[in-house]
Amino acid sequence: MIEAHDPTVSASRFPANASASVRLSRNEIETLCLKAARGAGMSWGLAEEAGFVAGWLSLRGVDGAATLLAHLTEPAESDFAIVDRLWSGKGPLCSIAIGAALDDHAALPQGVGAAPVMLRALRHPLLAVPLLARMARAMATGLALNWDGGRARIAASGEIAPDGLSALLDVPETDLMVTVSTGGDIAPALAGPSPVSAQALAGLQALAMRTTVPASEQSRCGAGAAASDND
Repeated sequence: MIEAHDPTVSASRFPANASASVRLSRNEIETLCLKAARGAGMSWGLAEEAGFVAGWLSLRGVDGAATLLAHLTEPAESDFAIVDRLWSGKGPLCSIAIGAALDDHAALPQGVGAAPVMLRALRHPLLAVPLLARMARAMATGLALNWDGGRARIAASGEIAPDGLSALLDVPETDLMVTVSTGGDIAPALAGPSPVSAQALAGLQALAMRTTVPASEQSRCGAGAAASDND
């Protein structure tokens, strides 16, 4: 049983018999996913990006939290090498790490702004979209995403059509080509926040709890102020 104001719990808790899905605010989704990513071993910087990614996708009607959970429970490389416009690692690439790196490299010779970039074996490419959308908006130019069996376009405003998100949702891993493109604007399709499945919620909470320290007699003995703060 969880006690009231349990110090080991730093986020909202939901009953184990919750319905098939739970509707959270974007802030709640981002906070939970940040802590889950941190609990899964991501650095603070990438964990913050993970929270942003899940919240961005949720606002557009996609259960990004569930995709993030799948990503966090599968191995993926954050380290990569760039050889002749090909970004690759020793194994499948982490979409969040690569998306953030593409954003950082946008104006550099190795970046998308200079020439098309091929991402080899990108794990859960959907998770890279919010970071690429942020990059497109900062660059004020559209981006084209091409992979085996599909394509999508991100407008200069940073928006992507819902069918582009749907197409990537079912792609667990792929080689992804990212290039600058031209085209008209895309109207924002803000439908969320999307409900989070109970299964995803439980998995993310389990990871988030790794960032806490269980209460003990030692932790309690020095708690509280040593003197009264009443004026």
